[in-house]
Amino acid sequence: MTDSATGYQEQFSRILDLLEEHATTGMSVTAVAHELGITRVSAAKYLELLAANGDVYMERFGQKKLYRRSHRLPLREIFDHSPNALAILDADLRICMVNASFIATLGIRSGHNLIGVPLFDLDLRIFSDIAVRRNIERIHQSETYLEEIQLIDERTDRIYLVNFAPIVSQTESPEILVTLREITALKKIEIALKNSEWKIATLFGTVPNGIIIFAADGAILNANPASLRILGLYTFEQLSAASIFTLACSPGTLESLVHAGQVAEIELACDFDRMRREQIPSTKSGVAYFDVNFTPIRQENGGPPDEFAIVFKDITSDRRERKNLTFRETRYRSLFENACNGVIVYGVIRGGEGFVFNDINRAAEKILGFKKEELIGRNVWDVFPALAEPGLLEAVQQGFARERPVFLPPLQYREGDDVWIWHYLFKLPSGELASLMIDVSTEVCDGNGPPSSPGIR
Repeated sequence: MTDSATGYQEQFSRILDLLEEHATTGMSVTAVAHELGITRVSAAKYLELLAANGDVYMERFGQKKLYRRSHRLPLREIFDHSPNALAILDADLRICMVNASFIATLGIRSGHNLIGVPLFDLDLRIFSDIAVRRNIERIHQSETYLEEIQLIDERTDRIYLVNFAPIVSQTESPEILVTLREITALKKIEIALKNSEWKIATLFGTVPNGIIIFAADGAILNANPASLRILGLYTFEQLSAASIFTLACSPGTLESLVHAGQVAEIELACDFDRMRREQIPSTKSGVAYFDVNFTPIRQENGGPPDEFAIVFKDITSDRRERKNLTFRETRYRSLFENACNGVIVYGVIRGGEGFVFNDINRAAEKILGFKKEELIGRNVWDVFPALAEPGLLEAVQQGFARERPVFLPPLQYREGDDVWIWHYLFKLPSGELASLMIDVSTEVCDGNGPPSSPGIR
């Protein structure tokens, strides 16, 4: 037996042929050594190398070891069914095998024989690239090489990933496997994903609302700059030292939302003084109120969410304003309803063709002899035709047109009635016209008597 690589390969081939002949029974190390005329130690080493390479396998029968040749899958069929373009180069960098995808990807015309042709003699795009050629030469010369290279085909603007791998066999000469895969669509997806991530990061960093992402146990995982500003903190570390559940005055609310796992909009209060007592160094004081949008972050695999997010804004000022507005509305309504004088609020009909009742108080109901629900939305002239006088219309229109109040002399709502009402008209900020009513029937009747006809006197 020689010490050359060729001699080793010949011995490997002889052993494989011998195991093929005894495929049904297998062969022991001793039997292989006897058939080949070599020592048992040498036979054992050859068999171990072939087993490590997957060419043979060993079975035990008690103390006895039997070797059989491995049954390989049909390489040619697997090779051709690969979606990636594959080429195998021999020790002289000649093409010894390519698959159908290689032919299609590189646009090689049908019937053109590549087998046995040196790769560098072919004018194949991608493989004409200097970096690809140099990398193949490095593998051939057992130098350091790149396992993959990304290239752009200048003629088509398509992007390819080229992979390189040496093939070392105990029975064959060294070969090189080159894999070519188009990744244009993948790169576009990566670029789009990076753009989306950049946009999300920009929104996360610049949106004025606070955003906090946290785990189911309340651990704070991330927060945007606005959330720190709203909570009176300077660094994320100050916030992450706390649990999300300790920030709210009613921690059970967020915990229940986590358990429910449903999107919700709620209002939460935060006591900054309590936060400082719990070693969360907020620069703010007092109680603040937040409008909070809660959402679970769904997992890609469809499993239950294990992360959650809140988007919140400070509504303390708005809440106080709503409270003050409610108080003012209550106070106004109380004064309006309990005034001893009648009060009517009029709206103008589009086109200026009359006026409607928008609101009246209890005193006005008594004076007019109608309940509020009987008058609201109705035309004043339809209810009280006696008021449809040009002079009265002009006076009321003046009240709508100018800011200073308009005084109307006593007038009657019903012809022949002995009730005389004095009016003080003024325009409201809403664009409506308010009228204070004072019953002056006694004063009119004790004077020169009522006018002979209703209207302005």
